[in-house]
Amino acid sequence: MARQTGILGIQGTVGGLVFSKNGNISQKPASNKAAFASAPSRARTRENAAEFGLAANYSKLLRDSLRVAIAAASDSRVTSRLTAKMREVIGLDDTNDRGQRVFDATNSAPLLGFNFNAGAGIGQTMYFPYEVTGAGADVTMTIPALNPASDIAAPQGTTHFEVVFAASSLDMEMLTYTNAVVAAPLGILAVNSLALANQAVVASFPVAPAAANLVVGVVGINFYQQVNGKFYALNNNSTNPLAIEYVA
Repeated sequence: MARQTGILGIQGTVGGLVFSKNGNISQKPASNKAAFASAPSRARTRENAAEFGLAANYSKLLRDSLRVAIAAASDSRVTSRLTAKMREVIGLDDTNDRGQRVFDATNSAPLLGFNFNAGAGIGQTMYFPYEVTGAGADVTMTIPALNPASDIAAPQGTTHFEVVFAASSLDMEMLTYTNAVVAAPLGILAVNSLALANQAVVASFPVAPAAANLVVGVVGINFYQQVNGKFYALNNNSTNPLAIEYVA
């Protein structure tokens, strides 16, 4: 926006003319959209832009599919961090040309271990053993033993916790997803509750996901404080970890 710098002075753009601070006047440069779309010198830029845009779409799809779990455990940079990770996966496509590379589920290993809340790590919070496996239409989290008193590093003020487990199947070509249903979650437990043993939490899809789909399983933990019979999220969820612990 142009602004007056003196009685007669103008600095900025007016009617297609650019008024410089030193008094020079020049014509506003034309849009370079046409050059960007066709200039050979911009080929690498076009390729990078195309793949970055696709990575952003993949990132949004994954975040949308796990919206409920992520809402309780994410940081302010989760979108950019996940997009960068998706861009890394796209870069592993050794079939298509630059600028046309796409997500291939066989290259999804870089997503494993991605933490949606960089400020809260699972390794510093959950000390009990667990394993996530997939078979057919089911993704299963098994917990051999869990003693809340010693296996969970709960923040000060915590009275209850909830082990989070969710899974989704993503069609990366159509940009659609299907959520698995956890019929019997462990639920919200008191931090001083008795130890658990040989627990299995199953997330089931309506049908077995297509081989080309990306299947993701996430594990985390939510902390609560119980007041007058109600559960309140602790520290605005800032201490809740959530990570991708299964990809297929």
